[in-house]
Amino acid sequence: MKLALISDIHSNLIALNLAISDCKKENIDKVIFLGDYITDLENENEVLNIIKKNADYAILGNREKYILNYSPLKKDYNNYKPIYTTFNNLNQENLDYIKSLKSHDIITINNLKILIIHSDIYHNENINNMFDQIINDFDFDICFFGHTHEYLYKEYKNKIFLNPGSIGIPVDSPTYKYCIVDVRDKINVVLKEFRVNDTFNELADKYKSSKYYNSNYSWANLILYSIKNSNSYCEKFIKLFNSKIKNLNQISADEFNEIWDKTYKEFCQKYNLN
Repeated sequence: MKLALISDIHSNLIALNLAISDCKKENIDKVIFLGDYITDLENENEVLNIIKKNADYAILGNREKYILNYSPLKKDYNNYKPIYTTFNNLNQENLDYIKSLKSHDIITINNLKILIIHSDIYHNENINNMFDQIINDFDFDICFFGHTHEYLYKEYKNKIFLNPGSIGIPVDSPTYKYCIVDVRDKINVVLKEFRVNDTFNELADKYKSSKYYNSNYSWANLILYSIKNSNSYCEKFIKLFNSKIKNLNQISADEFNEIWDKTYKEFCQKYNLN
């Protein structure tokens, strides 16, 4: 059986369409989505419509969990504005769809138990520690997971772990990625890639003319820089910002945003982003 694994779209409609079009050429039997479908770019409703149409299996990512736990009390803080914007752009049908998704799923193919999970709650810089935690919590032969935005295939303790990488915001190479997995007596994995540079100008032009971009200027630019340079700038920016905040619960939105904006300027200078 041929499975397509697609993860971490982050509302990148252009990249998702590349993957879906390719899937149709590959005669895929089942399409599995591994979370983080929305936020960070625009087109959240269009992306979810495609997932609803094509998914045989889909689970929650941490970005969808943010939507489910949405709080209007945080909407004035710069780090929450992207969530606020996405939440308010979602139509009711797609919000209900997110609510219907599981945090994980286990399916059986050719007598193999396959765990489908985003892995955000298990995220650990030591990948073996992360795998140990997942093995401790679930009974499976193969684990398909997302979240890190990096392609990974690893056999560990008689289990197979596979992350197809990100189709929306790659950080390990300048290519959008998804995987085709042929599950038979042996597991055969084919990594499918599409060059970011081939469509980046189109993506950037559309994004910069959107309300989402104008409402979330600094974060939106970090997203574009991350896609263009295949670098985890967002994660690095958050680490730098957090180092400057001592009492997060004791500062106002204005104070928070002032530190955020100063950190953004410092970050752009540090990494020569302009």
